[in-house]
Amino acid sequence: MIKNWKKFKKVWLIGLAAVISLSLFAGCEQTTPNADDTATAVTLKVGSTKPFKTTNCFSDYWYGVLTNLTTHDSLIRLGDDMSIKPWLAKSWIVSDDAKTFVFTIVDNAYWHDGTKLTAEDVAFSVEYYRDYIASASWMKDVIADVSFSGDTVTLSLSRPYGNLLTEFMTYSIVPKHIWQDVTDPLKYNQTDMTVGSGPFVFESFDLSSGKFIFKANEDYFQGKPTIDRLEVDIYQNMDALVLSLAKGDIDTWWDYSGTFPYTSIPALIKSGKVDFETSTYLGVPSALGFNLEDGPASDINVRKAIAAAINYQQIIEYFYAGYGSVPTTGFVPPTHPNFNADLPSLAYNPAEANALLDAAGLLDTDGDGIREDSSGQNIFLRLLARSDQSTNMRLAEILRDALSEIGLGVEIRALDLSAWASVKDALDYDMVLFGATPWGTLMHAGHGSGYFDSRRTGQGVLHNLAAAEYLAACDARLATADPAQQAVLDLRIQELTAEYLPGIALAWTESVYPYRQGWSGWVIDSIYGGVFNGFSFLSVQSP
Repeated sequence: MIKNWKKFKKVWLIGLAAVISLSLFAGCEQTTPNADDTATAVTLKVGSTKPFKTTNCFSDYWYGVLTNLTTHDSLIRLGDDMSIKPWLAKSWIVSDDAKTFVFTIVDNAYWHDGTKLTAEDVAFSVEYYRDYIASASWMKDVIADVSFSGDTVTLSLSRPYGNLLTEFMTYSIVPKHIWQDVTDPLKYNQTDMTVGSGPFVFESFDLSSGKFIFKANEDYFQGKPTIDRLEVDIYQNMDALVLSLAKGDIDTWWDYSGTFPYTSIPALIKSGKVDFETSTYLGVPSALGFNLEDGPASDINVRKAIAAAINYQQIIEYFYAGYGSVPTTGFVPPTHPNFNADLPSLAYNPAEANALLDAAGLLDTDGDGIREDSSGQNIFLRLLARSDQSTNMRLAEILRDALSEIGLGVEIRALDLSAWASVKDALDYDMVLFGATPWGTLMHAGHGSGYFDSRRTGQGVLHNLAAAEYLAACDARLATADPAQQAVLDLRIQELTAEYLPGIALAWTESVYPYRQGWSGWVIDSIYGGVFNGFSFLSVQSP
């Protein structure tokens, strides 16, 4: 249940329920799931707003994510305690130089067509991703050779890569006998493309009605799921989904690495049919990055002043209904392995902000309320935000108002995603609003380094920190697979993030996962989908 439940229920029911409930229940069509032919089957009905198009796990990103939870397995999984768990690989050995990884594959896994899953399938899958899938092109620079013998698969790397295990949490193993002759996986469209080894077997997908149906894999190597039938209904918007959840037409909600909208909770409380689970969000939903190369924000004292001018608790209350906490200067939340608890929390302190700007020589000499730079020009910081994200636009306005209180002007530049990415990559900004997904905070050398390492590329990353000691720490972390060394370097990366402030988290939040009353035995997994994940499928109990 949600912490501080009475406070939460009182605040939201009184403040928002009347308005939001009216908007949700007026003008929304009910989506009624198809009748289940097997009356005694335990059926879990899930709603999602993801734009599924096909059942090709390579060409449809969102279906690929869904398959990683339902029909396909990866070598390893990240457990709910944030430790790496064996899955198709029951064990592994890593060489001291982190260049050789030997995985031992389970001997009781089968493909849904009855064919035994082997080490050869695993070796084939790694090579297939490396050779044909663009998002896995990094493997070409890292994996020099793949071989198998008996029940083991050996990956020989061209350079040390201590984070390889983390990378392989998201790659599903595929059957060689189906994909070996497919040289263009994005265009493959045969019925056997849905065959996996996971807890559920694909049964059907109706694009017109927006419904997936899966049935339990009776021979699943982890044990038969406690759910006989899984239905995933696609909704055009959250209003329609919340209506169905409130009416009991679906049992829960799924959004990979997403957070359930807090403004939708009052309607669910009012229905009396929904309970909630919560967990600390593994990512950073709202963050502020800086241009470290040019402009006022390239001065660390200006960055510190900006950080001190922000009222974090106000942001938590306004955007996240009070279900969050003020971040530390280390960026990532305490759910991360080797979290550095010694780093100070960010603090709202306008007096300190003003003192830092005064010390930096940025003064308001003409008394117009805006500080001037060294050339006597008023300072207006360029704040880059995404126009397609309403939260970011409201955040931008709050930041503009906060910085005006310490004499810094702000010009908000709102752009759509593609233009935002282009301007961001050109470093044509002083500050930029962005978000870090759970997987994003784990990628590269971990602890947010995938966003800040200047050598990184990608649509969502800032690649703005080029300090030699930071890059060296990232390289050292990637070069070791020794847990003790990794722990030391994890702490160091967070320390350097706090020292240079390439970006600051504006809030750490609690994710809320609603489900229909009566269901029990959920396992919370922030990175795979809240209560909807492969661990829950082995334990959840129906009403």
